[in-house]
Amino acid sequence: MTHNPSRPRWTGTDRHAAPRGTLQDAGELAVLAPNTGETRHRYALVIAFETEDELRQAMKNHRCAYRDSAQVQEMNHG
Repeated sequence: MTHNPSRPRWTGTDRHAAPRGTLQDAGELAVLAPNTGETRHRYALVIAFETEDELRQAMKNHRCAYRDSAQVQEMNHG
């Protein structure tokens, strides 16, 4: 694919790219929310984002990417 000189090259953040979070924990988890109280999930992932905007974008688009936290890397590599 070649660059079209009539269009400027993209240099900023790709607004259509999936926001990237960090996998903090996985497995059976309990979530405590002010409006619903405690809810248990047998198979779940906890993904944390750097900003509220990234979180909202992931929720709105129903997609995200994530990298493993140091703790998750240690669990995976024993």
